[in-house]
Parts: sequence; structure tokens; C-alpha cells
Amino acid sequence: MKVGDLIKMEQCPDPPWSDYACECFFCSNDSNRIGLVTGPAPGNSWRVMFDCGEWRVDDFEAARGEVKVIK
Repeated sequence: MKVGDLIKMEQCPDPPWSDYACECFFCSNDSNRIGLVTGPAPGNSWRVMFDCGEWRVDDFEAARGEVKVIK
């Protein structure tokens, strides 16, 4: 990732062991999960502005395939 990249976070899996909806930042804010990388952040991570606010995305999430650069 680099500043100016447009990224998409993957959807949360539906936990089969729970009757409750996911309460993560993206699900609880009904986000489209598309964000713009605005700058570096501490700990091998990036500041990303999503439709529901700013969130920090780290390089490990990208390495695990949880985030993809779309442009």
C-alpha cells in the first residue's frame, strides 16, 4: 500500500456460533469497506479514510489478504 491507493477490506465471516451480528468498526457503521490511504501510521500501518471514518490498516492485514488495493 501507498498514499493515494484505494483499498477494499474483505467482508466479515458470519460466525456460525453466534446469533448476533458482527460489531466490528465496518459492520456497525454499515460501511462499503472502500477507503483511501491518507498516510503512514505507527506500527507498520496506514491511516485510511473510509465512508464511516478513519481507520488504521496494517501491512499484516494486507499480507493475509484481508485488504486489497483496487486502484
